[in-house]
Amino acid sequence: MNGRKTLFMTFLFRGLSAVLTFATSAITARYLIFTGDRGDFQTSTTYATSGQRFAGGYSNYFSMSLPRRPDEGTQIVQMGNFMMFLFSILVWLIAGAVIWFGHPSTIVMFSLIGMPLTFLFGYASRLLNALNAISELNIANVLQAVSFLVIYVVYILFNRHVGEHYRLLWTYRIWLASWAIAVIATMLAVYRHLNWGDSLKWKWHRTEWKHFVQFGTWSSLALLLGYVNLRTDFWMIGWVLPYDTATRRMVSVYGIAVSAAEILITLSQSIATVVFRKMSASGGDEAGVVTENASRQTLITSFITACGLAVAMPVLVVVYGVHKYGGAVGPFYVLLPGLILKTVSTLISQYFTNSKGKPVTLVVISILMIAFNAAICAVLIPRFGMYGASISSTIAYFAELASYVYWYSRISGRNGRNLWLVQKSDFRPYIEMASGFVKRVKSRA
Repeated sequence: MNGRKTLFMTFLFRGLSAVLTFATSAITARYLIFTGDRGDFQTSTTYATSGQRFAGGYSNYFSMSLPRRPDEGTQIVQMGNFMMFLFSILVWLIAGAVIWFGHPSTIVMFSLIGMPLTFLFGYASRLLNALNAISELNIANVLQAVSFLVIYVVYILFNRHVGEHYRLLWTYRIWLASWAIAVIATMLAVYRHLNWGDSLKWKWHRTEWKHFVQFGTWSSLALLLGYVNLRTDFWMIGWVLPYDTATRRMVSVYGIAVSAAEILITLSQSIATVVFRKMSASGGDEAGVVTENASRQTLITSFITACGLAVAMPVLVVVYGVHKYGGAVGPFYVLLPGLILKTVSTLISQYFTNSKGKPVTLVVISILMIAFNAAICAVLIPRFGMYGASISSTIAYFAELASYVYWYSRISGRNGRNLWLVQKSDFRPYIEMASGFVKRVKSRA
């Protein structure tokens, strides 16, 4: 499959993933009676996904090493199995102790249980990406959402009159089951590509350990902090304001705005997925050219998608329920410009980790941006509520992109303007795609 077709198919699957995520979010919003419960569920899932980002940093080591040392692939995966599965088991043991002795809230309890599943899925999907198994990766990226949607709809059909407690409880349980399905299927796809055998073993390798710890730790911190930066506005509402019924409702409504706006990030990841392996295996100016082209394409794709979302948002809110979630429209429009910039920053960040092996750059920038975002949120949220959170994020995302462009210029020695200054040639794929579509329509008319 050529690069352009691969990118197109990946974009379609990312679009499908965004549609499925919207569908599941809308169904849970409709099925859960109390608005605050939907917000609690979303908060729990974001906590669990933060664990995926942390573990994903260590997975980055294996996904970076495979393209560069394909002859040692079995050894690399054996080490990955050893570390990632044991790490997941350890977190489950800690979760069990916290639940048994600490009696945490439902939000914390289910996020702790689900976190290791997100670890393992992140590890498996990174390996598929490193193996250039893009077709299988595309399927893996929608599998959790499909599983949740199918099981949840079946559950609703047979449990339409149960109380709110059981509705929320089974929403969490089905969410965990969908992640388990995604993990098993994705790991099987990885081992099939590696021809089973020794790749199934868990084995510690001294030669991998030092690099794994050095690179993986910094990369994990970078990814975790990057995710915290993405979630700061959403979490700060519940942290800054008293967590009463009104705040829980605000968290839920703002969560709808965040979910809708972040469809941009889901779609932009199609470009990052396709260039991931090439960026990891490249060095010098070649990696810079790949990054710059992908960055500009991400900017164009995100802008086009944002225009479509801006038109569609009022309709999306109607699906959720205007009387419950109509207040999400305003903050959504404020968030949208910032998330266009965020998609570009996320793509550029791969250059520092996968090409240059310098995740410390991401750590420094993320810490600064989290502090900056949190400070603005602390001032604006008590005064403007959800609008304060969305304004804070948009300002922080602009500052983040400016920081990445600056450091890219310093480290690569190339002109940072090439990351965002769109060229006429960048529109060629879109013009060709539109022209081909028009020709097909005319030929059938």
